[in-house]
Amino acid sequence: MITRVLLLSPHPDDIAWSLGGTLAGLTGAGVEVWTLTFFTRSRYAPGHRTQDVEHVSAVRAAEEHSWAGATGVVLLRGELADSGVRGYDDLTELGAQPEPDVVLDASALLRGVVDRHGMDAVLAPGSRGGHVDHTAVRLAAAGLPAELPVLHYDDLPYAVTLAPPAGGQRVLVDVADLWDAKEAGMRHFPSQCWQDTLPVVRAYAASVGGEQLWTDNPAGAALLSRLTARAVEVAL
Repeated sequence: MITRVLLLSPHPDDIAWSLGGTLAGLTGAGVEVWTLTFFTRSRYAPGHRTQDVEHVSAVRAAEEHSWAGATGVVLLRGELADSGVRGYDDLTELGAQPEPDVVLDASALLRGVVDRHGMDAVLAPGSRGGHVDHTAVRLAAAGLPAELPVLHYDDLPYAVTLAPPAGGQRVLVDVADLWDAKEAGMRHFPSQCWQDTLPVVRAYAASVGGEQLWTDNPAGAALLSRLTARAVEVAL
């Protein structure tokens, strides 16, 4: 029986930045990987000439579809407006609590996917750094059934300078031999200036020894370790 894992991406580039190596390890092991992207309406494109919502959203959609085709994930996309469209800026979007209706919309979107398609595990953002959209997705994941293992990944580039969270089980995924695949995935997002983020992501991987995830569910940690055959559970 094929194992199915759902990766939760607040924005189109988040999985490439934060879990590109883990994703390559999962697909290489024959896992069926799905990605659900929540906030797809955006005007944020520092590498593009316009900030028009319709145009930027279309550009980012094309980038994500290109990435999904190259990485072999099943891509599902919501239509929620991201923080920039909702009136936040680079400063106010960090540390803010998401609007209740945004959390409700994200929760409904996620639960609909899980109910329709079934999943064996979910990898969700840990909201490390406190981006308001990442927090909304983390809160949505908290409402999933207790029997469905949820692991939280370090959000990059935000998590680079942060201390480890208190408690829980840390799962470290060795991505050294998957780095070319991760970097190739990042290159699908020129509107997000992947070349500026790449050195930060490299520094993070060097400092922690790969890609980090966290969970309060021992079964989730064991499952990811078994699926990738390269993840190590590290007790805190």
